[in-house]
Amino acid sequence: MVVFPQSRILEANFLPRVSELNLSMRKILSGRFTVLFALSALLSPIAIAEGEQPNIVFIMADDLGPGWVDYDDSNPEVNTPNLQRIAESGMVFTRAYAACPVCSPTRAACITGMSPAQIGMTTHIPGKAGNERPGPKGGPTDAESLKHLPLELPSYARELKKLGYATGFIGKWHLAGEGSMGTRDGIVNSEWHPEHYGFDSNIGGCAYGQPKSWFDPYRNGTITNRRKGEYLTDRLGDEAASFIETNKGRPFHLTFWPYSVHTPIKAPQDLVKKNGGNNYRAMLESLDGAVGKVIDAVEATGTLENTMLVFYSDNGGHIPTEWLADKKASLLEGGVRVPMVVSWPGVIGGGTSCDVPVNTMDFFPTFVHAAGGTTADIESLEGLDLKPLFDGSGKLDRDALYWHYPHNRMEVSHYMGGTILEGDWKFYRGYGLIPDKLFHLKDDPMEKKNVLKAHADLGARLRGKLEAYLEKVSAQMPKS
Repeated sequence: MVVFPQSRILEANFLPRVSELNLSMRKILSGRFTVLFALSALLSPIAIAEGEQPNIVFIMADDLGPGWVDYDDSNPEVNTPNLQRIAESGMVFTRAYAACPVCSPTRAACITGMSPAQIGMTTHIPGKAGNERPGPKGGPTDAESLKHLPLELPSYARELKKLGYATGFIGKWHLAGEGSMGTRDGIVNSEWHPEHYGFDSNIGGCAYGQPKSWFDPYRNGTITNRRKGEYLTDRLGDEAASFIETNKGRPFHLTFWPYSVHTPIKAPQDLVKKNGGNNYRAMLESLDGAVGKVIDAVEATGTLENTMLVFYSDNGGHIPTEWLADKKASLLEGGVRVPMVVSWPGVIGGGTSCDVPVNTMDFFPTFVHAAGGTTADIESLEGLDLKPLFDGSGKLDRDALYWHYPHNRMEVSHYMGGTILEGDWKFYRGYGLIPDKLFHLKDDPMEKKNVLKAHADLGARLRGKLEAYLEKVSAQMPKS
């Protein structure tokens, strides 16, 4: 078994094995998917030509909770028509989860396919914010958390690069060590920037987690030839489209992680005016515009028919979703439930949805297997290939999801704890002075009714299961 320094590795027989998928070994139907997004929802899925590797575009918003996208029909004032285009051509995941209720650990889980608890990175870098304080009097203090993503851990970009892909990173990284948004040009510990994790290029990825300003000069040294006053999201969208145009002649993978809709909440004045003076809705529209640039570039280059396009968010919103409890930094649904939609012509039927719980670590095997690779020798992997859900060919061999957030965040109601989700049952183990709770999400989606006393045996079983998982991954616990 390979041992990764500074990480916590699962035993090979602990988690379900990830099923292998090698497209070159499968007999699949020939045919081409040539219609545009607007018409693709009308067609049944057809197979990708044998041996053809799909392009993979992974877009991840920052701090965007469910309820702030057009396709869920919950907020008529939101204007995200390009996300709607993806939904009409693909599959909406109604129970998608982030690996952590804050950003850096989720981003690390994306890259590695490992949980934040296993990696040892359980809060955002550098690890303290103005609203993070010692817990209740007599309670524990925060657990230790890594300050950068160890280079020796797995990376889906490295795996895709081995398979012949052009790999590009554009946007927010926030895995590059201790730094701050005030650091000149955001360059801190550049040896931990995306280009050292398998990405051929990096535009925008640096130490900081948010721009000092959304309008140039926004102090990001990985973006050159900036135009004074340009809006960061617009510029990153243009760079994403350029990457697709440049690499249209070979299989490409683009990780496009815009900084939006993270604070500070500022947007171009024309969009603010269009949205009745609301900067947040204007930021959403700008983010959607960047997504539209990506979709348009894929269509214009003729690569749409063979491109997997994923939209996701790193954690719940800093503005709460009305139909979920709490927000970013909480282990309640509002902190970890995120919007997710995937389009893959020929594999996913248009206008479909899936209510199976999925999470961050699933992207690694999904991408690598789709590209024709294998993850059989990556024993630390915790994610599962989502293709059986995409094409309806099977189910996921997983009975529970786990979270571990051993940190104090006083602005939310459920912090400093661990969580296990098994079906509709969600058990919350409070650390220190925080009490345990049990919720049934189907009957109580807002997590208002603690039914632990009425289901004590179930609660005890789920607590034991959660504790066994945390022990297996050698999770860092709060300090007394």
